Amino acid sequence: MRLRVDLTPNPPYGDEPIVVVDVLRATTSIGLLLERGAREVWVARHARAVREAAQPDDLLLGEKEGLPPEGFHHGTSPAALARLDVAGRRVYYTSDHLPAALERIDRGEGVWLGSLRNAPALVERLSALVAEQITFVCAGFRGAEALDDALAAGLMVRSLSAGRETCELGDAARLSTVLLGAATDPLEALVNSASGRFLQGMGFADDLVVASWVGADRSLPVLRGTARGRFGRLYRFVPER
Repeated sequence: MRLRVDLTPNPPYGDEPIVVVDVLRATTSIGLLLERGAREVWVARHARAVREAAQPDDLLLGEKEGLPPEGFHHGTSPAALARLDVAGRRVYYTSDHLPAALERIDRGEGVWLGSLRNAPALVERLSALVAEQITFVCAGFRGAEALDDALAAGLMVRSLSAGRETCELGDAARLSTVLLGAATDPLEALVNSASGRFLQGMGFADDLVVASWVGADRSLPVLRGTARGRFGRLYRFVPER
């Protein structure tokens, strides 16, 4: 098995299993929503795409300059979402970096969302796959590499490759494991990341704590189809049990 890590999206991609990582905050928040019983989460880049697709009973989550856009129910802070009752709900979620990564992957299935919180459960699932290659795509932050994403990718690469004599690691995969080894504490790494500093400046320091809890969730968000509206594509994630 070959393990590939893209520190930012770098197509083209084949038909291999793909894990997208956006620790601060989309993959953390979506995994948490499904862990708390959401039926499905639709992800889009633009609020207009969500308003066009959502039904009256759906839950709309998004942020613009730290506040929910007009017509949205809540923001996307995982610390706040952890207190929200979403059982049985269909959720629409807006994000900048995750949809951009999904657009470049250009798939309707075969994509999981990974974070520090669900890394052990996801590694267990990936270990059961028969695949020549597994690719980890870091969403990045504002077009550049993100320390928080690389850290989570490194955790999953290290766990997947442990005890596998025939496992081949690409250079970026090796680099991500080196970064992981240099991090004495996941929270400290998130605090020092560019995205972490940005969130702290916006008053969302608690999100870094929630995102740093390795193994807190068992949910495995998996892509199950897309939809295209006038204002962009939406991606449907459901929990794979």
